[in-house]
Amino acid sequence: MRVLIVDDLEANRMLLSYLVEKQGNVAITCSNAEDALDAYQTHGADLIFMDVVMPGVDGYVAAKQLKDVIGTYFVPIIFITALQDEDALIRCLEFGDDYLIRPFNQIMFNAKIAAHTRTIELHRKAQQQHEELNYLHTRLIQEQEMAQSVFDHATQINQQNCNNVETYLSSASQFNGDVLLTAKSPAGGIYIMLGDFTGHGLPAALGSLPLSQLFHGLVLKQLSVGDLAREMNKVLVDFLPDYMFCAAVIAELNLAGDVLKVWAGGLHDSLIVNQAFEVTERIASSHMPLGILPDEEFKTTVLEFKVKPTDKIVIYTDGILEASNDRGELFGRERFEAVIKRSHGNIDKIRKGLHRFTGYQHGSTVQDDDISLVCISAGPVTFNQDVSGLRNKPQYDINRAPVSWSICMDLSIDELRLGSPVTQLVDMVGEATGLYSYKPVLSVLIAELFNNALDHGILGLKSSLKDGPNGLTNYYNERDKRLADCESGSLKIDIRHQLLESGGGGQIVLQFEDSGAGFDTEKLLKSYIDQPHGRGLCLVKQLSEKVTFTKQGRCIEVLFGYQQH
Repeated sequence: MRVLIVDDLEANRMLLSYLVEKQGNVAITCSNAEDALDAYQTHGADLIFMDVVMPGVDGYVAAKQLKDVIGTYFVPIIFITALQDEDALIRCLEFGDDYLIRPFNQIMFNAKIAAHTRTIELHRKAQQQHEELNYLHTRLIQEQEMAQSVFDHATQINQQNCNNVETYLSSASQFNGDVLLTAKSPAGGIYIMLGDFTGHGLPAALGSLPLSQLFHGLVLKQLSVGDLAREMNKVLVDFLPDYMFCAAVIAELNLAGDVLKVWAGGLHDSLIVNQAFEVTERIASSHMPLGILPDEEFKTTVLEFKVKPTDKIVIYTDGILEASNDRGELFGRERFEAVIKRSHGNIDKIRKGLHRFTGYQHGSTVQDDDISLVCISAGPVTFNQDVSGLRNKPQYDINRAPVSWSICMDLSIDELRLGSPVTQLVDMVGEATGLYSYKPVLSVLIAELFNNALDHGILGLKSSLKDGPNGLTNYYNERDKRLADCESGSLKIDIRHQLLESGGGGQIVLQFEDSGAGFDTEKLLKSYIDQPHGRGLCLVKQLSEKVTFTKQGRCIEVLFGYQQH
């Protein structure tokens, strides 16, 4: 430990230096405030002993000058003084951290150093933890921004511009645990799915990624509402942990808008309201939520309703009924239905009625659950063809004849140190195929494959490094170190687009081969099931049609198929 001693008397400096060095510390001595500032800026110090009475600038002023230079860093200043009046000692504590009254003995001096050494260590540890938290916070913000971009785009492409459908979505956190999917049926009608995953935030929102891709693919095949529910249940049973599920309503309104088919599992009663905005039908949940039952126990029973052109269908998640005001009162079913009637089914007026009750807009209460509301007008189904909203998106000709192509990259370790090629690859693939709507899924696949190849393949990092309170910091610090120190390594990326012989679609093959030592893929995939991290490969399997490992795990090939819209 470096100790700065400031005293105008040489004898005092010599005595203090002797006592400091006797304990194994380094003594730095100065006779005045100006030299003390220079010494601190040159050598630094962990502890400062300061004489009070000095010619020119006294110890109080010198201490203040040093504190200004030290800033937020903690360096205790202990005053050495013969003054014993109350005002002088109070000023010692005002401008410094402690004091010693001359004459003092060695025992008292050693005790002061020991006590402040412990305090210094605590402050250093707190500072380190603060820096680690800042690092984690910065990385978390970056990761959330990337994830938010993916989810925002997925939300945009999932919402068909149907004139019959109005929505209100409000998340309790940055990521929405509710999922709303709509798609135009091949027969011209509209499919709607509203789901509510267990909890909220990013863990709940992750479930929407595999559902989105699956939903649109199944709609193109004109599957029934019940079969849609069955296929989604299969995916979620495999994808979600045991404690998670998705309460959902899946509905189809035909082209004429007079027949409504509904599969309901776990959400509150959906409503059919008439021209007077009175509830004429309550569509109760008759099934378990998605992601719970194995396929052999799953039921696909669908309810069918004749609806009039003046009817509205209202579907919502429990965040509406369970919203509360500052008195702890729930919005509840009766109040919700009264607001529907009073607002004439206008979704914006329903939202305002909810906000007036809860106080969300004024901040008097905090929204603690995701809120989703869908109002579907019966009658002929029509779609708005206005594409002005795409003005700022990359443009492409969706009607162009697709072609087969390939992209190859051989990246050395020096090139890998320069940064990730994921964004460029996703843009190239999405635009080359003319299928911009699949870019969110492709982004997830390419990012997971790249990070897995670099982190675990080339750099040999273990996911277990993320365990513990400082796990993420340790992991990324070790990653940066290994990447900087790595003398050799390479990553070969091969992405191919192939047309289906039957026409109407194609498939993208993603192949990533790293120069690492490889691994036991089966053992690794099994170990991920119950782990809080390292489940990227499981996500890749859910989002793609086929995953193949070769070369002892050093090469992974992923097949992603699509249908031309």
